[in-house]
Amino acid sequence: MKKLRINLGSNGFSLVELMVALLITVILMVTIISVFLMSQKIYTRGTGISYKQKSITNIETDLQNALAIATDISIGTSKPSTGIFYGIGFNNNGECIEVINGVEYQTDQIMEISVNVTNGNTMNYEIVPKDSMSILKGGIVMNNIKSTTIDATFKAGTEGYLVITLVN
Repeated sequence: MKKLRINLGSNGFSLVELMVALLITVILMVTIISVFLMSQKIYTRGTGISYKQKSITNIETDLQNALAIATDISIGTSKPSTGIFYGIGFNNNGECIEVINGVEYQTDQIMEISVNVTNGNTMNYEIVPKDSMSILKGGIVMNNIKSTTIDATFKAGTEGYLVITLVN
């Protein structure tokens, strides 16, 4: 019979080499997963902030558009229900309500709205968000209103609305 010859050459990997490779792979996978989870958390938080800012900016745009074509402005304790109106304020539950031509929209992003008229036809406004986002301030000249006086603050918890009558 022939003798078996055992080859002690370097064919294949040793157990130690395999264990080291496995350890390096595990460390890399843990690092990659933790970076992914952190980036996902940052993205989710950013999306939430973006949604809130977008909601408030949309309300500001609606207010500016309404003021540009306003024929009358008043302050009321109830929201406008029918007609060509734009209204914004707070209901008795403390929810911010925006009414556009009788259609009601609710947002939970606004804590306070302040308005005042200067020079008889320039409405200055300040929209204060609930979260720690920047306060939106601005002013717009009302083309169809020449002389009016309004100085009001609407807050969550106190029912009141700014009612703007729009051009037909």
